[in-house]
Amino acid sequence: MIERTVVVATEIGLHARPAAVFCKAAAAQPARVTLATGDGDTADARSMLAVLGLGVRGGQEVTLTADPDITGAQASVDALAELLATDLDA
Repeated sequence: MIERTVVVATEIGLHARPAAVFCKAAAAQPARVTLATGDGDTADARSMLAVLGLGVRGGQEVTLTADPDITGAQASVDALAELLATDLDA
C-alpha cells in the first residue's frame, strides 16, 4: 500500500466545509484513497459522511493510503496529503 501520514492543518478539523473540500478533491483523484485515524478508524476519502464520522480534529495526525496497483495512486495520496496540510477553512 502507498501510505502517507499528515497532520490536519485546519483548526476546526474535518468538519462541514473543510470535509466537503477534501471529499470533493478525493472524488476527483484517479485512485481510491482511504483516510485513517490513529485509533484505527478508516473512511473512504470520497465519502463526506464517512469522513465526518471519523471526527478528525485540527492538529490530529491521519494516514492516507491507496492501492499501489492503481495508476496515479501515489499522486492521489500526495495531492490529498498536501491539501490536509493546508488550512481548508481559510
